Amino acid sequence: MDRKTFITTSALAISGFYFLQSDLFRAAERKNKYGKENLDVPILIIGSGYGGAVSALRLCEAGKKVVMLEMGLNWEKSGIPFSNLLKPGKSSAWLKKKSIAPFMNIFSLTPFTGTLDRLDFDHIKIWMGRGVGGGSLVNGGMAVTPKKEYFREVFPDLDAEKFYGYYFPMVREELKVNVIDEQFLKDCPYYKFTRVGEAEAHKAGFKTIRVPNVYDFKYMEKEYRNEVPRSALNTEVIYGNNYGKNSLDKTYLKKALDTGNLEILDLHRVDDIKLNDDKSYTVTAQQTDTSGNPIADKIFNCKKLILAAGTMGTLKLLLHSKAVHNLSLHENVGKNWGNNGNFMTGRNWVQPLSGGTGTKQSTIPVAGIDNWEDKDHSFFTEIAPLPMGMDVATALYLLINRVDKKGEVTYDPIKQALKLEWNESNTLKMKENAKYFIRKMNKANGGTRSHFLFNNGFGPDICYHPLGGCVLNEATDKFGKLKGHDHLYVLDGSLIPGTIGVNPFVTITAIAEYCIENLITENEFD
Repeated sequence: MDRKTFITTSALAISGFYFLQSDLFRAAERKNKYGKENLDVPILIIGSGYGGAVSALRLCEAGKKVVMLEMGLNWEKSGIPFSNLLKPGKSSAWLKKKSIAPFMNIFSLTPFTGTLDRLDFDHIKIWMGRGVGGGSLVNGGMAVTPKKEYFREVFPDLDAEKFYGYYFPMVREELKVNVIDEQFLKDCPYYKFTRVGEAEAHKAGFKTIRVPNVYDFKYMEKEYRNEVPRSALNTEVIYGNNYGKNSLDKTYLKKALDTGNLEILDLHRVDDIKLNDDKSYTVTAQQTDTSGNPIADKIFNCKKLILAAGTMGTLKLLLHSKAVHNLSLHENVGKNWGNNGNFMTGRNWVQPLSGGTGTKQSTIPVAGIDNWEDKDHSFFTEIAPLPMGMDVATALYLLINRVDKKGEVTYDPIKQALKLEWNESNTLKMKENAKYFIRKMNKANGGTRSHFLFNNGFGPDICYHPLGGCVLNEATDKFGKLKGHDHLYVLDGSLIPGTIGVNPFVTITAIAEYCIENLITENEFD
């Protein structure tokens, strides 16, 4: 090496070293600046789904200052559009390299904090929403009120008359529930799958019902006329709806933010909870970027803590905190868990000679089959869309059954993961109902069981509605305060003992309204 080359190479090496030092210094500076923030907040809510949104609004209206932590992204603020079913993008999966829809997972992804996540256990997969608005971002919006008789059976200690006369109507108004116009349903080609589904159900002797939804059907009518951007008519749903859908960020959370008393911190994953000697709580959280990389460690000290992280999120926080901090938990925490009777199935060769179920389908379901009064085969069935961009002459159904055999959620401290006691024995009756339903439909209308969907046409391992584990009046008191604690409350789907007979978010919202109203009245947050 000559002198000139040596000097040049040495200079580059030295400058590179200083650049490296500079980067290391900046990284250390960031760690010092953001590494461990301690924040004192009076009321902390973990999760921005239905229970958290209700709690935030009612507390903010009562003049309380509230901080809400959400592990997912604030999609409205991000400006990132939701992707549709046929073109999965950033919103389609939570930090996965491949899409995780119930089927057609042939799409590769760059890991991103998307809206849809999935927990995989040995005998069941559980889908969950991620983002400000929780599950309201990714569900089909079916706003179904449970049958009063079944509500009484599930919640014998609650005043059913007050719920059906006050809480349920209030919730439907707050969520902006509406019903599709029958003439539009009759004329719109995007709902051929519904018309076919209802006609075939009637021919098979089943009763159908019109199902309300939080999607704005007036907006959908404008979509159809090409007066506004399309969403439900553009295969948008489980990865989020860009338009039309009244998710929680447009209803409860918007109203709560408008009070000026709510602060929502997105991309904040809560790791554990510690009870302090003064009966306050210390919550450890990590802020991440949209690739899941840690940005900051934060410690929140709060006097009142509301867990609304969804059934699985709340249970993991409680059981993990017991393992690492010896958080006291009642013996009923984790028990009475269920999948709300979720069981998927489908049929092939549905009217293939007359256009099948339609080449284009709206993603928003509006009809169901009500077979709940059949004592031998009690179920509610969603006539679900299957928007594949072509006519596949296939009908898709989500059965919601009774849950005769409940499961239990526990925790593995070595793997630091939830364990779920749930197997095929828990879904035997559900499968029997699915077989009965498909056979009766095929006998009356022709067609075959959809063998290429799920596991030979049956999806016992698909769960959209995990419920239970912190059941009201069992693991909690009558208003959601966790037993054994003075200032820790659970307000989400884990309050419902494993089953409610229909899509559950209207019930979750009503239960949360009931609980937070009474907690505020009893001065729990003073």
